[in-house]
Amino acid sequence: MTDPTGFEPNTNTARLMLREVWSTGDLALIDELIADHHVHHDPLLQEPIEGPEGLKEWVGTVLEGTPDLTKTANGTYVDDDAVIVPYTATGTHEGEILGITPTGRSIEIDGVYVFHGEDGTLEETLDMWDAFGLFSQIGALPEGL
Repeated sequence: MTDPTGFEPNTNTARLMLREVWSTGDLALIDELIADHHVHHDPLLQEPIEGPEGLKEWVGTVLEGTPDLTKTANGTYVDDDAVIVPYTATGTHEGEILGITPTGRSIEIDGVYVFHGEDGTLEETLDMWDAFGLFSQIGALPEGL
């Protein structure tokens, strides 16, 4: 069955980002899925990440901290030009994450991707995820929280 909205190429690309890039570490696939002018927004980062090379660096950094990271899609929704993918990320904090030394603790956090693209190439990504939950699970919350 084809996607009646015409966004099937973008939904496939969004699924590949979770299944192949984030969950298996296939950074080379980013060159095929991401437009040169792609912008990745993450509320934890001070500035958006621009372009495929910037995204490869970010994914690599995250995977160094959680090498067994798996992001599992909990559905895929299309709204106008957006592909929305709620997900659950699981892994083990085995490497440094944002200056936080490894704890060996397991993590499980929820998030939502909003992808914008055209013809199967992603042009913009917003990744909204539970940073509070991550820092709580690895014991890295500031005192008093």
